[in-house]
Amino acid sequence: MAVCQVTDRTFEEEVLQSDIPVLVDFW
Repeated sequence: MAVCQVTDRTFEEEVLQSDIPVLVDFW
């Protein structure tokens, strides 16, 4: 498991287009 900083610019690529399940924690 990796922790990544996701921004508005990278959200679609890192989360929506991911080949594996992604857990997102919004602060």
